[in-house]
Amino acid sequence: MAPTGVPLTAESLATVRAATMIYVAELDRFLVPRFHAEWVAGNLPAPKLHRVPNAGHFAFMDTPSMSIPSPDGDVAANPPGFDRGAFLKQLADEVTAFFDKSLL
Repeated sequence: MAPTGVPLTAESLATVRAATMIYVAELDRFLVPRFHAEWVAGNLPAPKLHRVPNAGHFAFMDTPSMSIPSPDGDVAANPPGFDRGAFLKQLADEVTAFFDKSLL
C-alpha cells in the first residue's frame, strides 16, 4: 500500500521473484505515485499495480474517530466522492484473493 520508493534501487527490485501487488492512491500528495509506487512497480519483474481513483494518502487505513492534522491534510478526511469504508472492504477481499492465489 503506497510504498516508499526512496530506499529501494532498481537493481534490488529487479531481483524480486515473489508475487507482488501494489496499491497506489491516485491523489496521494505525500508519496507522489510517479516517484514512489509507480516507480517501484516499474522496476519489479511482474507487479500487479492497482491505482485507486480519487483516493488520498490515508485511503488504506481505517478512518480515525477524530480529526488528525498531518502534512498531507486531515487523516480522517477523504477526497469528495471517495468512500473509504467501501474501499477498505473491497481492498480486504482483493488482498485475500491475491494471497490465496499466490500462496497456494
